[in-house]
Amino acid sequence: MANVLLVDDEPLLRSVLCEYLKFAGHTVVECRDGDEALEQLRSAAVDAVVSDVLMPGMDGLALCGAMRADPSLADIPVLFVTARSVDADMQAEMDRIGDGSVF
Repeated sequence: MANVLLVDDEPLLRSVLCEYLKFAGHTVVECRDGDEALEQLRSAAVDAVVSDVLMPGMDGLALCGAMRADPSLADIPVLFVTARSVDADMQAEMDRIGDGSVF
């Protein structure tokens, strides 16, 4: 299966998502924020990123933007997970960076 990078600042949600992904057969590496995730992305092979949108420090949208700006990371798919409703500004930013999958 896939090597998944899971990024969320909420430990409980991160734990639940991690267990679900592992149950589905994926290998999961957990990060607390976008800065930590970007460091991990540059040091290990990752097939996909599952990220919260709103986090302290570098949020999920900024992480995705940084990935799209780096040719070595630009093609890694990103799936956003958020409890917040997607407003027009968030959707516009996701459209700008080329990712629009939100759960």
